[in-house]
Amino acid sequence: MRKAGRDDFGAQGAASSRKWAATATLLAMAVAVPLWAQQSRVYRDGASWVEEITGTLPASRQVRITTDLGSVQVQGTSPRVTYIIRKRSYAPSQEAARRQFEQMHISTIKNAEGDLIEGRLAARNLNRFSAEFLVQIPRELEMVKVETRSGLLNFSSIVATVLGATGGGSVTLDNLDGSVKITSGGGNVEVGRLGSDFSLTTGGGDVHIKNVGGQTRINIGGGKVYIGSTKGADIQTGAGNIEVHKCAGDLGASSGGGNLNLGDVSGAVQAETTGGSVHLDSAKGRVKVTTGGGSIELFNLNQGVQAETGAGGITAEFVGKRGSFTDSSLHTAAGDVIVYLPKDLPVTVHASSDMATGHGIASEFSGLRITREGSNFAPRSMYAEGSLNGGGPALKVRTIMGQIDFRQSHWQAH
Repeated sequence: MRKAGRDDFGAQGAASSRKWAATATLLAMAVAVPLWAQQSRVYRDGASWVEEITGTLPASRQVRITTDLGSVQVQGTSPRVTYIIRKRSYAPSQEAARRQFEQMHISTIKNAEGDLIEGRLAARNLNRFSAEFLVQIPRELEMVKVETRSGLLNFSSIVATVLGATGGGSVTLDNLDGSVKITSGGGNVEVGRLGSDFSLTTGGGDVHIKNVGGQTRINIGGGKVYIGSTKGADIQTGAGNIEVHKCAGDLGASSGGGNLNLGDVSGAVQAETTGGSVHLDSAKGRVKVTTGGGSIELFNLNQGVQAETGAGGITAEFVGKRGSFTDSSLHTAAGDVIVYLPKDLPVTVHASSDMATGHGIASEFSGLRITREGSNFAPRSMYAEGSLNGGGPALKVRTIMGQIDFRQSHWQAH
């Protein structure tokens, strides 16, 4: 009997041990859940009421944030995905503010594709209400995608590919190593350092960029564009000035109306504006410039150029060596033209001024033959023809009304 009692006691002990083990497992799960769950509090902040929601998600390959309303800031400074979401209401009482808070639902989901943070509005006509998302992520992910219907975007310290879209709001980008693509309904864009390709499409706003390690593609409805340096660029603005300090590849710049101020370009240049001046410090590739009205200044040209303006002077300085200079043309409807050529560059010149002003056509090269038509009492037409240093690619220069000067540069074409 005592043996049977001991067996019963052992069985009861084993069952009790299993019960405690199960309880311990449940407790461990209960402790782990709050690490991923949301916490919320409501407090007063000046003239507004704030509902602050915080939470943490395990790291994933991708993070997506989508919201009907609110600014979004993403930083690559955390080992996990952590977030702080603040809904802000300027309602007259806490009760009224809470009713507004209930109209915006926040949810988080983790699945095989990654982490999703979502903000959805039940009502579209919330007055004096806003939201902001502050999200910290691991620096090295595959992709971060953010969509907001209205609000600013801010990305920093991220290695992953970045995709951002806002219906309207400013955009700030800095210290991003992956490719970046941004679309916006309108707002200024401020860019620090980007390590790869950058694409921007926006309805309007000024763009200021310090450095892009890859290709830059910008298409804006209207606004000024400044780029410190980029590997290559294609820039289009409906109206506004474009300034590029340094481009390590080909450069395309087009403005519906604005000045183009272009620095040192290692590749080819294609620049166009419907009205404004164009300035280029240097280009190693072919250059094509068109303006509906404005002056054109092109310096340190290693290859050929095509330049045309509806009204304005043209200055072109060729520094290319033998074999690099190609057929070129300079044309203005009204304005003076100044051409600088290396004294030993082989080139064949064809120049004309339909209604010459001042001295008409002047040359520091003895190989040019200058002729004129008309009398001293009527508009004169003047022409210059000649093969310099045995002749070479054609250089055509024409002004309908103005004067033309051919000058020797200090460069050698050897």
